Amino acid sequence: MTALRSGIRRTTLALPVVLFALLALAAPGFLAPQNLANIIGQITALLIVSLGQMLVALVAGIDLSVGSVMSLAGSLVATQADPLLGIGLALLLGLLVGVVNGLGVAVAGIHPLIMTLATATFLQGLAYLVLPIPGGEVPASLRSLVNGTLWGVPQPLLWCALCAGAVALLLHHTRLGLHLFAVGAQARSAQLNGVPVVAVTVSAYVACSLLAVVAGIYLAARVASGDPTMGASFGLESVTAVALGGVQLTGGVGSVLGVVTGALSLGLMTNGINLFGISPFLRGALTGVLLLAAVCAQRRKVVGL
Repeated sequence: MTALRSGIRRTTLALPVVLFALLALAAPGFLAPQNLANIIGQITALLIVSLGQMLVALVAGIDLSVGSVMSLAGSLVATQADPLLGIGLALLLGLLVGVVNGLGVAVAGIHPLIMTLATATFLQGLAYLVLPIPGGEVPASLRSLVNGTLWGVPQPLLWCALCAGAVALLLHHTRLGLHLFAVGAQARSAQLNGVPVVAVTVSAYVACSLLAVVAGIYLAARVASGDPTMGASFGLESVTAVALGGVQLTGGVGSVLGVVTGALSLGLMTNGINLFGISPFLRGALTGVLLLAAVCAQRRKVVGL
């Protein structure tokens, strides 16, 4: 993939490297094996949901409902004794939400911000109905898939690799991946060249919601319980991660590697805040500043139209 199409620049790759170096030098205990394992565990959910956000961004969309999808998926898993039933219900939820969002944007012509914000509000209400307060219990069989190591590799890292590999395969080795870039670059031209724009847009939103479900299941299994607000911050953070990774929010430009670097940068920032004892409330403020800076760094001729 060319640099123009991937959106990756020197600053994209340098940011997590610089953050890692600064924390290694200044933060006591940063290089401790337990802390590094915690960073991987914390970043996994963000990376997974950000991969889905990138797919929507490639078709010039945005999905603010991913956080509510995560919360509801985690709540469903935590309230079902049978893990297969909980996972099945959560995946069905993701499929339905993706179809509704995609049709609302591509067919009804509703702006993605409005469509997904409305969906997020509706799903958040459902999450409170399913699990009014944090609680429930994730089955031990599911918890065992996110904790510990497998073949000496931390299992969260395997979740990251599997999801990133699947999205990379979709983008670079399928017709749908080619169509995602085409629709985001110029939807009208893509349609004139035979690309099914509506189907491609709906597919992007479905994939995004399904990845949000996976992230919600992972997060619930990691903390061993459900929480109707566990995904509240992931809407903004996933958009920030893709923007930091060079993904153009107006479509047609992005890469899996860029999303990985963006999620890693946010994860390192959060870990640094914890290690230095800084108020966690500052995290949201810094995320907003980073999002603004990342958008301002993108080409002005395509941003803010």
